Amino acid sequence: MKLRSFGCSFIYGSDLDDCRRDDTDLCPSMKTWPALISSRLGWEYVCQAHGGSGNLCILDRIMKSLASDKSSFYCINWSYIDRFDYKDLDGGGLNGMNDWKSLTPQSSDLAGKIYYRDLHSEYKDKLTSLIYIKTAIDFLKENKCPFIMTFMDPLILDKQYHVNHGITLLQNSVCDYLYDFKGMNFLDWSRHHGYKISPQNHPLEDAHQAAAEYLMPRIDTILRRA
Repeated sequence: MKLRSFGCSFIYGSDLDDCRRDDTDLCPSMKTWPALISSRLGWEYVCQAHGGSGNLCILDRIMKSLASDKSSFYCINWSYIDRFDYKDLDGGGLNGMNDWKSLTPQSSDLAGKIYYRDLHSEYKDKLTSLIYIKTAIDFLKENKCPFIMTFMDPLILDKQYHVNHGITLLQNSVCDYLYDFKGMNFLDWSRHHGYKISPQNHPLEDAHQAAAEYLMPRIDTILRRA
């Protein structure tokens, strides 16, 4: 059995002491909570997360994996909804592994400035991310693949702002599949418990160890039902 993980830097393991990423090599951490859970279960670990990824990019990697592997456990952490993913038309990206690029509100290039000034909206972010999540759930269930989903952005399930009947319908459809950390995301939960956080706001080794302990009973339940 394999455990395949998907997400952004929080699953890649940025700032953990065994993690490396440069222009020629990818080396995700083996100390993240998905990696620790995989080790505990005695499974092979395959990290398909990349730092900076948005939710469309995450969905694309899930779908590509499902096309060739329907026997793995899928561990997915959805990223912040305001990231905008687009294809890198100039090449294969980092080491040929990542042909996506992502804009964030901190992007300083011209594309980022134009997008967040003229095109970005929270409503669009909510709608598209919910559609991506619903699509992943449907295909994972259709292929009978066990999975767990966590998420970084509470706006995914926010019902107060930029909400209509369509958004509510999608939220109600996905909410039972989205698992949080006692009402918080992984970063806020780590801060709440006083675990070490890097200057780049990534939880460090003790936080991942605690998260693995916290999520293991949930994964045991999912596996019993599979």
